[in-house]
Amino acid sequence: MAPEIPLTITRGETFEFGIMYADEDLRYLPITGMPSTAPARLTVVGHQVPEGWPVRIECVKQPMELNTPEDETQFARVVDADTIELNEVNAHCWRPFSGTGLMILRAPMDLTGWHFRAQVRDRVGGNLLFSWHSDPAEQPDGLVIVDLALSQFVLTMEAAMAGAITWNRGVYDAEAIDPSGRVYKVAAISPVEVTGEVTV
Repeated sequence: MAPEIPLTITRGETFEFGIMYADEDLRYLPITGMPSTAPARLTVVGHQVPEGWPVRIECVKQPMELNTPEDETQFARVVDADTIELNEVNAHCWRPFSGTGLMILRAPMDLTGWHFRAQVRDRVGGNLLFSWHSDPAEQPDGLVIVDLALSQFVLTMEAAMAGAITWNRGVYDAEAIDPSGRVYKVAAISPVEVTGEVTV
């Protein structure tokens, strides 16, 4: 089931919001090393993890602090093809890494040939307030960038268009369309709020 993903748009500011899209299958990548540094850097050979992708660390016996707390995730920073940085993790004072561990993540989806669409309405089934689409031929109000490298759909709105919005709130949902035309729900019906700006 698709999650609820609330959006907040600020009048007069450029809006960019990325929605990561992953396969249902989990990947279990072995961690083979971690120097005691800050921030923590993990050796995960041939990881193929996109920048900013949510991951969990499990099964590390030493240092046990490296394991991700239940119901939390870390966001990966890619150092190179074999190294992941966890920027918010300070491993400087921990015991040396020993044994192995696992980096667990949902497999990023290959979005080649995919499209994405979303509409904002004043209520479910109500008046159309704003539309997004990845295909300019659909003449949407805002374009969606399909970011193949990061496995993301990025909703965009120019600052001038955000400044011209006259409504304050609405609801939207979002769908992804695969190359064969099959449609998948990405965001369930979710709130959209438009806020004012102080600096103009």
